[in-house]
Amino acid sequence: MSPLIWGFLNLNIELYRLNIAIPQNIFSAIFALSLPEKFKENVSVKESSLIAKEIEEGNYDIGLIPSCDLLSHKELFISRNVAISFDGPISNSYLYFIPEQNKFDKIYLKGDISSNEILLSKILFSERFDIEAEFTIDTNPIDFENKNYLITGIENNDYLLKHNGVSFSDQFAELIDYPYVNFVLAAKEKQILLDFSNELKELDTQIENELDLYIDKLDLKSNLRTHLIENFDSIYYELTDNELDGLNEMLRLPYYHGIIKEVVELNLI
Repeated sequence: MSPLIWGFLNLNIELYRLNIAIPQNIFSAIFALSLPEKFKENVSVKESSLIAKEIEEGNYDIGLIPSCDLLSHKELFISRNVAISFDGPISNSYLYFIPEQNKFDKIYLKGDISSNEILLSKILFSERFDIEAEFTIDTNPIDFENKNYLITGIENNDYLLKHNGVSFSDQFAELIDYPYVNFVLAAKEKQILLDFSNELKELDTQIENELDLYIDKLDLKSNLRTHLIENFDSIYYELTDNELDGLNEMLRLPYYHGIIKEVVELNLI
């Protein structure tokens, strides 16, 4: 057997063995459902805040990580083709405000909280609304009558439509005038990321064509299902130049606000 053929076979064996980590939300679930069959059995759901560290420690080969984790995991490579971005009413995080309040100075964080919510929420309220709010992680039962919330992940499935959640992504996209890149596809090994990304051609088109099938598998409530389908054109699974500009703009904001000391250079593959 020639070395070239042997190398090709080894590549495919390694791809089959990839351990893939995704956050627990609707959008990463749709991403996982869109993967080639050979990858699906090796997909694990993790807390979003842990995935970058798990990749660094070698527990997972590849994963969808919160974009702001790139500020503290600068050595990770990210795909220049695949990400999860938003610029409309659909979001992985929603704001819920106490009815008829005139002003506020505190917001409680609940759900699958990551560096994105912790860092970007303060910047959003400071720059867009001139509000210096305190953000506190809350483990108590939900109390919409007396608390303002930023809720992230699948907990929104129960609250979004009933309590008029405001899309965090929509607000942040308006702030930077680009789509909000919430998750990027990252790996520690450059070649693994390149080979895996090459398997995901025209991801937006594939997901659009199979959307009804994927959403049926998620077993959502009918009103949430309708809301998601009607607004799905504000979700992007490909990282085009527009999303990449948005990602760079977003990652500069913590520098401008003195949260980090230098601008992060992306390791794009």
